[in-house]
Amino acid sequence: MKKGAKILEKTKDFSTFRSSSCTAKSPIKTLEKVRVIKKSNRIEVIFMSKSFLQQQVRSMVGCIKYLAEGKWDISKFKKIITQKNKIYCAPPAPALGLYLLKIRY
Repeated sequence: MKKGAKILEKTKDFSTFRSSSCTAKSPIKTLEKVRVIKKSNRIEVIFMSKSFLQQQVRSMVGCIKYLAEGKWDISKFKKIITQKNKIYCAPPAPALGLYLLKIRY
């Protein structure tokens, strides 16, 4: 999961993780930092960015979960990102447990 999360950092086209109903003008976003932290019986995934596409975070979590489960390897994950098409994305993580931690101005 940590290797996959690291791949998501930096500026790139996140079309693979974008909802079909997303109205953002551009799919290009910058993920400043992605952290995966294991805490007893749960795993926390923290994303830091100025903005996100609709359903981007849930879709990214679903994909790195596939990595953790061994359904994908890193090379497949990289390929899926470069294909820039939502049909190749893993099912998004459920909204339950997802929350906005902090906003900085």
